[in-house]
Amino acid sequence: MRKREKPEADLKTNNEMYRLLFEAAPVGIGIADLEGNVLDANPSIQKMMGFTLEELRSVGVGVTYAEPEERMALFKSLRENGIVRDREVRLKRKDGTIYTALLNVDLVELCGRKLLLTTARDITDRKQVEEMLRLLSSAVEEAPDGVQIVDLDGYIIYSNRAVKRIYGFSGEEFRGKHVNEMNVDPNFAADIILPCIKKYGCWVGELMVRHRNGREFPVWLNTSLVKNSKGEPIAMVGIIRDMTERRGFEEILKESEERYRTLFEDSPISLWEEDSSDIKNYIDDLKNKGIKDFRKYFETRNEEIIRCTAMVKVVNVNKASVSLFRALGKKELMDGLGQIFTEHSYGLFKEELIAIAQGKTEFEGEDVVRTMAGNKIHVYLKWSVAPGHEADYSKRHVSIMDITERKRAEKAIKKYAGELEESNRMKELLIDIMHRDLMNHLATASGFIELLKEDETQLPKRAHIEMVERSLARATGLIDSATKFSRIESLEGLEFVDMDLKREIEEVIENLRPSASKAGVDIENNVTMSMPIKANKIIGEVFASLISSIIKYACSSKRIIVNSEERDVFWNIKIIDREGLKDTDKSMIFDVLCGMEKDGVKGSGLGLAIARRIVRLHRGGIGVENTRDGGSVFIVELPKLGYSDQYHYPEH
Repeated sequence: MRKREKPEADLKTNNEMYRLLFEAAPVGIGIADLEGNVLDANPSIQKMMGFTLEELRSVGVGVTYAEPEERMALFKSLRENGIVRDREVRLKRKDGTIYTALLNVDLVELCGRKLLLTTARDITDRKQVEEMLRLLSSAVEEAPDGVQIVDLDGYIIYSNRAVKRIYGFSGEEFRGKHVNEMNVDPNFAADIILPCIKKYGCWVGELMVRHRNGREFPVWLNTSLVKNSKGEPIAMVGIIRDMTERRGFEEILKESEERYRTLFEDSPISLWEEDSSDIKNYIDDLKNKGIKDFRKYFETRNEEIIRCTAMVKVVNVNKASVSLFRALGKKELMDGLGQIFTEHSYGLFKEELIAIAQGKTEFEGEDVVRTMAGNKIHVYLKWSVAPGHEADYSKRHVSIMDITERKRAEKAIKKYAGELEESNRMKELLIDIMHRDLMNHLATASGFIELLKEDETQLPKRAHIEMVERSLARATGLIDSATKFSRIESLEGLEFVDMDLKREIEEVIENLRPSASKAGVDIENNVTMSMPIKANKIIGEVFASLISSIIKYACSSKRIIVNSEERDVFWNIKIIDREGLKDTDKSMIFDVLCGMEKDGVKGSGLGLAIARRIVRLHRGGIGVENTRDGGSVFIVELPKLGYSDQYHYPEH
């Protein structure tokens, strides 16, 4: 009996030992059958999965997988190989958290029953670290600046893609090279950089390096020591930036600045550069205190306006400014801003303050200022805030133009205009007086001629009296036309209204039909379409003058034809005289004293001159041409409605 008891005791001891190892193992261990039923699980795997042993036995292995497909793939590998080693599987805890575990699975047999023995380790943290390392490695490799690692002796260990691009070498060509080989000065690294790094832990500066093709170019190097966990130096890392493009930009910027300074200094216009940030801060403080109506605020606070002038900082002025303000030099002008202000200047400066309060970045106005010599001059001032300084007004460009002579000229022109207006009034008064007096005398003479004509029975004498009567009638017409022409010549501001030109022409023709009939002339009106225009009522005088002139010098049994035609922007009206004019130079008949001539009878030309003046005031054109059958045609073109302000007919 005693011999039998000992093996049983040993077996019990071994079981207890294995149970102890099973329970205490830091690695998760689980036993399950092929159907996924959990038989046993140590504390480590229970903690990792978040399930108790009883819960695992209740739910089975399947619920611990994040994706069922992964469990199926694991079983497939197990059937094919009999074991699974170091397989990464995504599992799911009781609370739903997904994590990554490293599994080792063995197919074992116990008491004739096939079981799965699984060991598992949570490698989520390790995976995150690996992912971070991959991210850092990718970031370093793809960094826009060069990243290079060398050992403590200066031999290259690693170069990222940017370094390869900067220098033109491949990774293999870089590896094992000494940094001295990359520098134009082969001793610079050994003599300067490496000792400085070993002493201070870093070196920053610019140096000249050589490209693979032999080209020399500047780089900016920022390098420092890399230490291990014990704080011991193990390598050096350098950040490299190609300075070639920056050098080009710096040169361009330098040239641009020099060009700007040259333009600024040599400009014939007075230019100022000012800093108005203190004024902006002052106005912002007022806004914070609740001030909204700055015009009302400054209207009653002249002392605040004067105070603000002292806040303007003049940064620079050009030579034209020194000359304009008669200063001894820049410093005198820049320090003496208050000396150039006049009473008018404070009024304009108030408007500038209001503009700044409204957020405007541009301002212009006219001012009266005082030179350093004490003379007052009129100026046109304009300023704008430089781009990028809109928030604080710290950079403001000011231009000042001397307009003193222009102001004098404007004053002289204004005076002359007044004198001219008075002269025109006197002229019109004189014309009215002369017209009235002459017409009175002619009317008296005409009355006496009528009496003489009635009493005279002798035909020769009666013929002479009728000749005098016709001369008096022509004189009356001449004086009336001359008066009308003088007024039309000075009439620039006609009042224009919308009207139909067709109706105006019809009215003129109807008014002239009696006189035309008496002269044996027939007027044929072919104007049938509406012709809307913007014109003054006086436009009818044009067609009245043209038709009257033809009637006046017409032979018996004559026809006048009036036609109309629509053009792109003009209405074209033609008045056709079949007999024509005898003047070979038809362009002169619209000039004063160069009127029409028919059968040896020549008119004054005032009526046609008036017509031309009226047409020109309407931005139209008037002329005369020959017809194929030897006649003449008067042509008048007037802008359509809507085009009178856009088109202007040529003078000739």
